[in-house]
Amino acid sequence: MTQIKTHNLSEEIAQHIGEKIIQLEIKPGERILEAKIAEELGVSRSPVREAFRILERYRLVELIPRKGVKATEITEFYIECLYDILKVNFGLMASLAVKRANDEQRERVKEVLQQIEAHAQKGNVREYYSGIFEFAAIGMAASRNPLLEQMLLDLWPSIRRIQFASLSIRAERLKDNGAYFKKMIRYLEEDNPGMTEKIVREYAENEKQFAINIIKKGLI
Repeated sequence: MTQIKTHNLSEEIAQHIGEKIIQLEIKPGERILEAKIAEELGVSRSPVREAFRILERYRLVELIPRKGVKATEITEFYIECLYDILKVNFGLMASLAVKRANDEQRERVKEVLQQIEAHAQKGNVREYYSGIFEFAAIGMAASRNPLLEQMLLDLWPSIRRIQFASLSIRAERLKDNGAYFKKMIRYLEEDNPGMTEKIVREYAENEKQFAINIIKKGLI
């Protein structure tokens, strides 16, 4: 039985289920049984229901009246909508980060790039995946725009889910993906917010097209 902490039970349960959805242990469209989750975690059904409502806000589950709960589908239309928003907002974040990052953040993001490149070289998808999200988190903090950061964090679970699915089927091509991050660092070092934003937008467009292609092929 999985042990769940009790300081904020519903959020702990939501995180537990959410990670299973993000990492495709629970497939898109798959039903999630309240009773089964409660039994698995050794909790009552009430915090599980609240956890489902949290996950619904993050667009990871769909609550269907009289039919229960299922993991949301990943559709071509949803990917289009998501990445069109990300392209603009991550681009803005990158531009602001170049202008506002402190020395510690600049050094840390370069260290993370080295880790990303090492994981890409080894084809280590999970560590590479963790690295690119740490890279993004540093950029969000460096942008010093709390409203923008909150907007991106609200989409964070959806981004992580699609990126996990996308990266998992191209372990041998991680170096191509990592080249974008190397360019971002180059323009950061040159204090060029415009080019940094351009590269981030290109990256988001590339990820959108790749995700759409794997949806079309039925690989998610």
